[in-house]
Formats: sequence, structure tokens, C-alpha cells
Amino acid sequence: MWNHRLNVLLGAIFIVYSFVPSSDGYTSDQVKNLTKYLFETNAYDKTLRPATNQISPTDLKVSFYLIGLNKLDELEEKLTTTAFLTLEWKDEFLAWDLSMFPVQKLTVPQGKVWKPDFVLKNGFTEFKELGASFYNVILSADGTVFWKPYQVFESQCSIDVTYFPFDTQTCEIQFTLWSHFRVQVMLSSSSSSVEMLRYKGNSIWDIISTSQSIDNSGGNSEITYTLTLKRKPTFYVSNTVIPILFLGVLNLLVFVIPADAGEKMSYAITVALGFIVFLTIISSELPANSDSTPYLSTYLQIQIFLGGLALVISSIQLRLRHKPEDQPVYAFLQVLVKITHCKNIKKRKMSVDRVRPVDDFKEKSLEKDEENREIDIISWNDVSSAIDFLMFWFYVIIYCISSVVILTIIAN
Repeated sequence: MWNHRLNVLLGAIFIVYSFVPSSDGYTSDQVKNLTKYLFETNAYDKTLRPATNQISPTDLKVSFYLIGLNKLDELEEKLTTTAFLTLEWKDEFLAWDLSMFPVQKLTVPQGKVWKPDFVLKNGFTEFKELGASFYNVILSADGTVFWKPYQVFESQCSIDVTYFPFDTQTCEIQFTLWSHFRVQVMLSSSSSSVEMLRYKGNSIWDIISTSQSIDNSGGNSEITYTLTLKRKPTFYVSNTVIPILFLGVLNLLVFVIPADAGEKMSYAITVALGFIVFLTIISSELPANSDSTPYLSTYLQIQIFLGGLALVISSIQLRLRHKPEDQPVYAFLQVLVKITHCKNIKKRKMSVDRVRPVDDFKEKSLEKDEENREIDIISWNDVSSAIDFLMFWFYVIIYCISSVVILTIIAN
């Protein structure tokens, strides 16, 4: 009975011991002695590259962990990201014997050890080393050094706004070893791409793909992280594209307003100014780039041109409308009226003397002659209506074609 209970108790202790992580059982004195041994007794020199054989290069393993995409400033062409790097290398001067110093890991300030001059190559404003004075590095007994600097990176990113607001941008974050040549320090990576496990999404941009490339062929080794970003177009469609399309419909209504209404010119000017305001808003949010012009800006320029053309046509139209009625309409304008079928039939009856006909035959002849004298007159008002009719359908065709083509191009 007691033997059975003892076996159960021993089994439980074994299970608990198996799942409880072992602790590094070393004291503060042991840590002090190890620190003194590494940095004082061995006279550690942080200015010396940590390799006994200075001919062989130091292998630097780098990984990039993206935490947040703060902002992509199209106007300044600047990408701001929050991330941290993990850098790992072997320092042969910081290895120790575990039998003498039973310390598995040792944490020391980063300023006490040799660090690679790993910097952001395409930084936007500042060119400085990674990390800060309060950061620590972790040392292992075999000499492995682990460094994890956290930073907000501001890097340059060329913006292509051709398909705004359905555009896709490709931004690169480049790091390099500034003063260590390839024969001294070579880059490698413990991951195949940008690490996204801790990434928090952005309200404007989606990251659709990432990649990394290492270049050890030049004088200095470089590693480049590439982010492919796709804009979320909902905001811009609701606040820019749809109002522009609606404003284009209002541009058509210039030729629906009669010339006699007195508001034709002011309405055309108001619509044209609306397009100019939208063009100013879009231009203020995009970089001054001569290499790429947004199709949306081209569409606005087309609408502004059509608005200016409508003003010219309306001015000529009003001039023709107020010509004297007794002035005959030009021949080509009469043809225009007949083609568009916009004439208002006006019958002008010639005055006939009231003479009683002698017989029925003469009466019928007189009625027929009077009918022949009722002629169709094309007035200047008919010309104005014909211009409105013709230009309205011309603008409808241009509006539909330009809208469908531009939206199809930028959406695909």
C-alpha cells in the first residue's frame, strides 16, 4: 500500500519537474566575475572586429520585423514605418567556459560591445546608427551576440500616381554596412522575407506582398526589404471620384438651359470653377512629379476644357439669339436647324384683300394661293435651339466615352 502511494508521488514529482523550465542557477557574484573577466581581465576592445582571424569575414544575420505602417506621404515621397531588427553575430572575444562561469546568458549595454555600423541607407532626413544608449545586447557562452534595436524608420519612396486613387506603390527600405567592407562583414538572413507576425493594419494602405534581397557583390553588403502597398480607394471614391462624375453631368446641363433664361453663362462658369477646385485639391495631395500624371487629373483637364468650350459656344449662341428677327438666318445655320429638326414652324400669312369671289372656282383658287403664301420661317431662336440640341448630345458622347475609358484604366 505504502509502496504504491510512494510510486504515485514520485511519478507526480517527475511530471511536474518535466514541465517546469529550468532556471539558470547562478548568483550575482558569478555575473560580476564573468563581466570582469570579459571586459577587464581579457581587456576587451570594442573597436576591434570580433574575429581572431581578421581575414575571415564576420557573418551578420539580420531579420526585419514590421510592426506598423505609420504613413506614406505622397507629397514628400516619404514612408514612415515602425519596426525592429534582430541582428545576430559571433564575437569570438566574448565567449566563456561554462565550467568556470555557469552563466548561460549575459545582458550588457550595447555600448560596451562591438556592433556593426548597420544603418538605413535610404533614410529621409537623418543618418544615424541604430539603437540607443539604453538598449542592451544578449551574450551567449559560445560568443553569440543578439541585438534587437527598435526604431521608427523614415525612408524615401518614389511615388507613381498614374492610377490614383487605385494605385499600387512599391517602397524599399535599404540597410547597409557603412564602413565595413564585404571582406570584413557579410550579411545573411534568418528569414526569407519581412516578418509580419506583429504587424498592425493601416487604414489607407494594404500590404499585398513583401520581399527581401541581399547584395554581397559590391564593396559594402546591402539588404533591401521591399513592401508592395495598395491604396484602399473607398475614401477617395466617395469624396473625389463620385463628385467629379456628378459635376460632369452638371456640365451637360449647360445646353439644357434656354438662352432666354438669363442664367446660362453664370451656370457654365460655376460648373467650370467646380472642376478647377477639384483639380487644385487633387494636385495639393500629390507630389509635383513630371514623370507621372494621374489619369484622374487628365480627366479633370478634359472636363475643364469642355467647360471652357461651353462658355465660348454659349457666348456665340446668345449673340445669335439676340439678332434682329428681320435679319435672315445664314444658309449653313438653316441647314443645321433642318438637320437637328429644331425649327418651330411659324406660318406667316400674307395679307389678302377682302374681295368676294365671283364663283366657287375663284374661291378655291384664292384659298390655294393663300396656303402657298403660308411659308416656314427659320428664326434665330431656332438656331439657338439647334445649337443646344447638337452640343448636348456631343457632350453626352464625350462625357460617357471619357468617363468609361478613364475609370476602366485606373481601376484595372
